[in-house]
Amino acid sequence: MEQEIIAERQKGAIAAGIVALIIAAVLCAMVIGVADRIGRYVWIMGGAVLVIDVVLVVMTVRTIVRVSRLPKVIAVREDDVLVFLGERVRFTAIAQIDYRNARGRYGMMSWGKLTIFVNDGRTLRCDYVANVNRVHDRIMQLKYEYTIKELG
Repeated sequence: MEQEIIAERQKGAIAAGIVALIIAAVLCAMVIGVADRIGRYVWIMGGAVLVIDVVLVVMTVRTIVRVSRLPKVIAVREDDVLVFLGERVRFTAIAQIDYRNARGRYGMMSWGKLTIFVNDGRTLRCDYVANVNRVHDRIMQLKYEYTIKELG
């Protein structure tokens, strides 16, 4: 049985989340340290910063949990079958594939969300796919290749 790893999870999200948590902790410590020295009026501004800090921490922890739940290998080709997060789909049964790159401050990231629509009505989705545009192109190439083999 021939196997090819087509998609893997994005590797840098957990490290980026840990860096964001460290920044949030430093920011929180700075607000508390400054507020004790200056006085009670700083607590109003510090309270706003702490609320933003809590939101940052919650979003970062959520992202770290979501990424760590994903397997390292998302999609594998086994002969004419795509194994996508444990679901087995023949390449000829794929109706459509969509992808969306994650957006960063300075443009698009290389990772993103991949959605596969199957002829039987199933929809397979995964976020945090590394090199999502390359993965999309490879799955489409295999879909066309196996469709031609089946027809001809």
